[in-house]
Amino acid sequence: MTKKIQTDSETIIDFGEKRVPRQNYSRVITLDKTLLQNCGCDTSPDSEIKARVELVKSHGENYIRVTPFCDKIPQIESKDSGEKEN
Repeated sequence: MTKKIQTDSETIIDFGEKRVPRQNYSRVITLDKTLLQNCGCDTSPDSEIKARVELVKSHGENYIRVTPFCDKIPQIESKDSGEKEN
């Protein structure tokens, strides 16, 4: 369930709390597909989604800012057809 908060300068859509489970020596958080689509990302299987992750320290608050940017994975044409020359 999402909650929308609007101020004079910004609109915040709260997607709720997320678990941050362990994966090896890191922590992982998932982003909702709807959230990514609302950021303009193509969520189809042939798209690649990356994100800029920043630690923000402002007015006594610390938070993590995640900014997705989405690029299509280019089709790589192989110059080698797999056949050996004689």
